[in-house]
Amino acid sequence: MTLPPQRWLVALTEYAGVTAYTGGIGTHFASLLPAVADLGIEVDLVLFSDDDLAPRVIHGVTLVAHHRLHRMPPWAQLLLRPVLLRRQFRSRRYDRVFLPEWGGIAAALPASAPLVTNLATGIRLGDWIAGRDHRAYPRGRRLARRIQDHLETRQITRSRGVVSISRAVLDWNASNVAGLPQSSIVRNCVDVAAVRDAVVDLPESAGPSAAPVILFIGRLERRKGVLPTMRAFAELLREHPSARLLLAGSSGDSRFEPSRQQLLAFVPEQHRQQVRFLGHLESEELFREVRSATVALCPSLWEGFGNVALEVKAAGSPLVVTTGSGFDDFCTDGVDCLMVAPDDAPALADAVSRIIASPDLAETLVRGGQASVEAFQPASVAPDLVAAVERLGA
Repeated sequence: MTLPPQRWLVALTEYAGVTAYTGGIGTHFASLLPAVADLGIEVDLVLFSDDDLAPRVIHGVTLVAHHRLHRMPPWAQLLLRPVLLRRQFRSRRYDRVFLPEWGGIAAALPASAPLVTNLATGIRLGDWIAGRDHRAYPRGRRLARRIQDHLETRQITRSRGVVSISRAVLDWNASNVAGLPQSSIVRNCVDVAAVRDAVVDLPESAGPSAAPVILFIGRLERRKGVLPTMRAFAELLREHPSARLLLAGSSGDSRFEPSRQQLLAFVPEQHRQQVRFLGHLESEELFREVRSATVALCPSLWEGFGNVALEVKAAGSPLVVTTGSGFDDFCTDGVDCLMVAPDDAPALADAVSRIIASPDLAETLVRGGQASVEAFQPASVAPDLVAAVERLGA
């Protein structure tokens, strides 16, 4: 793909390998932007993070500004970020501005800006998935929540176009955001090579005679499916009393989400020592846990895309995901994973039991996952993303 010289401006609050905390957005962009730079595009990155950042050039991506706003209340940070990004936009000539809707960082750019928004999961969509609205927030957080929703909506509707990470995300925004501009869908990517390098020296998961290890991946939140996971594990113990459950993810907001003690209460007392809370794991640690697991679970009630499911496939573990959201774009039941309805603990337990009972099924799913993940390499996705941004931002 040959392009005339271009410069893009990107702004984020997280970036894998640079900031301390990295969610799906930070992981995706850290894989994607170097591949975009490899196509000859100069990428200027603005980061809003309270961490101490050292690198100025990150695999071809130039960190042109780093803003630490930790001394300010959340509502003030939300309002200042768009102002600082507008200042950076005016300091140079940019051919495209590309960033997610989270936080509405581009909401103050002039109407003439060549802005294309990456639709991922804004705060309104996140609250919809979690089944809450602004009234569920403490009074001190409601103002920040309203400001963020306003800024995200303003950024989306002032964009020349939007690139959605999945059909599910685009359909939701089309139904809930008035004035959605022209759109395109471009799949997310993960660094498949890095995942495989992290597990290259590890054997496959233990054989059928060993105690099964079930790995849940995600924050310990309702929307990530942690409650049906606990119920499914309790049910699974009847058939596999030696099974172990590992939960890889940090705890959720205690105002809304169950505590570890509440999660353990789903499991019979005599089996609670078979549950381990691993907390947030860095990428390589997570990939190694995936490789060692009998089966990995991503049982979200609704997921915008689900990068971690791609990482599970790349690491080589049997995978169980849910239907009806972003997983539908890249998962095929019985081919590269098993798919169950969201919030269906009996179905989840049955899927896990099928994999434990059938090494042949587990091997089939692993082979299918390894094959399907190739199309999600950064070098494969970047040309499609650049083409979409070019068309929408023109």
